[in-house]
Amino acid sequence: MTWNWKTPSCWQRCLVALLIVAAATWFRVVFFHNLGRGLPYLLFFPAVTLAALYGGLPAGSLATALSAALSYFWVQQGNLSPVESLALGIFAGSGIIISLICEAMLLAQVREKHAIEAYKAANQELQREVAARKREEEKMRRMATVVKDSNDAITIQDFDGRITAWNRGAELMYGYSEAEALAANIDRLTALAKVAEQKDFIRRLIAGEAITSFETQRITKDGRVLDVWMTVTKLTDDTGEAVGLASTERDITARKREEEKMRRMATVVKDSNDAITIQDFDGRITAWNRGAELMYGYSEAEALAANIDRLTALAKVAEQKDFIRRLIAGEAITSFETQRVTKDGSVLDVWMTVTKLMDDTGKAVGLASTERDITARKRSLIDLERSNRELEQFASVASHDLQEPLRMISSYTQLLAKRYGSQLDDQAKKYVNYTVDGAVRMQALINDLLSYSRVGTRGRPLAATDSHAVLGEALRNLAVMIGESHTLITNDDLPTVRTDASQLVLVFQNLIANAIKFRRAELSRIHVSAQNRGHEWVFAVRDNGIGIAPQHAERVFVIFQRLHTRAEYPGTGIGLAVCKRIVERHSGKIWFESEPGHGTTFFFSLPK
Repeated sequence: MTWNWKTPSCWQRCLVALLIVAAATWFRVVFFHNLGRGLPYLLFFPAVTLAALYGGLPAGSLATALSAALSYFWVQQGNLSPVESLALGIFAGSGIIISLICEAMLLAQVREKHAIEAYKAANQELQREVAARKREEEKMRRMATVVKDSNDAITIQDFDGRITAWNRGAELMYGYSEAEALAANIDRLTALAKVAEQKDFIRRLIAGEAITSFETQRITKDGRVLDVWMTVTKLTDDTGEAVGLASTERDITARKREEEKMRRMATVVKDSNDAITIQDFDGRITAWNRGAELMYGYSEAEALAANIDRLTALAKVAEQKDFIRRLIAGEAITSFETQRVTKDGSVLDVWMTVTKLMDDTGKAVGLASTERDITARKRSLIDLERSNRELEQFASVASHDLQEPLRMISSYTQLLAKRYGSQLDDQAKKYVNYTVDGAVRMQALINDLLSYSRVGTRGRPLAATDSHAVLGEALRNLAVMIGESHTLITNDDLPTVRTDASQLVLVFQNLIANAIKFRRAELSRIHVSAQNRGHEWVFAVRDNGIGIAPQHAERVFVIFQRLHTRAEYPGTGIGLAVCKRIVERHSGKIWFESEPGHGTTFFFSLPK
């Protein structure tokens, strides 16, 4: 059992009183034994006082009784005189009085202690309440700051639509300042199509229906209609009666447009005639559109239960694995040609465009592919190439076989005119000249047609070429024509490009020859330049000639199409058609800009 010195129990107090009385008795025996019967209360009176001070009435009373008994039976041995009897009574009474006084003092100390403890407890509770209130006030302050500065529109209104609170987010979203909003009704924001919905929503909320979030529309100050997601909280007064509502409104217009865009895109993907699929890097198919069903013959359910290896042609298995490995390694692969096997075993030539798919951490997890069947196109290209070869062979044979009789016609006609010219009248000489001129023009047409047919088949591989040097060669080929026409030709610095040098010479030569041919009476000027446009070089050949009327724009590059008579300007009408075919062989474009009477600029582009 633990001894409690601050608040001792009754038995602990009595035990202390016994010990104190015993100590007083011991002191009298040891130190004051020579007193005999004299001063019997010399040590017992202090002992009673100490016991009473420590233990109050119980300890003091017990010490008094023990001291009186010891004095009577041991010190005075039961033989008391009247004076000694009076002294014993006074001692006993004094002991009881001291005990009562000490008990009162102890009780006062206990009450004081309890009062102090109660005060401390109350003070601690008050401090806790103050701290809790401060925390709540800080929380409310932060919440008010969040509400005030939120990008969402946060408003409070009563059930008549009067706005009583309007944050900065509402100002930014709807365009009304706080002062304008507080002087207005919420109906000002309600889209015409949503007026009945707004009234019904208020009615249901007042009726006690639980409404938390829904989509609606709002009108801004400048008349724009916003799609809004609204979260509402019903407000009540102290009696619990509903008096209004607080609403948090978020503009979802852009999100809805994006969702609509994605929905349309999903529809396009789903209904596309191209096969659009998604797969992970283990080949498991996770998406399969209608185009894939039509192209490969597998239903969506069949494809999702299969592996992409089922579609891979045997000759392309290694290519497929290497492609996946390179894609995972981070190599940029977008489009390539491959082969696929359909459900019925047909092998298709396919042009595949792939997009690597990432998870939220940026890790590659699979790929989406758009696959187009190019089997028919490849067959057409093969047929076209064969047809072109046959056409070239025909053109070569035809030109050789046709030019021989033309040379004979021209030669014998000229010989006829030379030997029998004196016997021919003027009309006959004119007919002879017509015959010779027709034969020469026929030879020119045949040679030009042969050149045109050979552009795509006799071209050299593309290589880095100094276009300035190519222009120089073209000018040397045209030296006589340039000199006779007194044409001034200038150029800027020209780049090195990937091209067939001999064909680029023909392009420059034909464009410059045309510019000289269709010059005006004044000094002919031609300028050649090139502009870097990032992925390509654009060359320009500008002249100050007669120009081209806009209505002839479609005819200029058509073979054998002439805009003038042979009497005005000689030629076969094939030069610009050859330029167009050469430029297109280089994957470029050719076009012109012109103002009649002020000259023409021909442009052509060459990829880098």
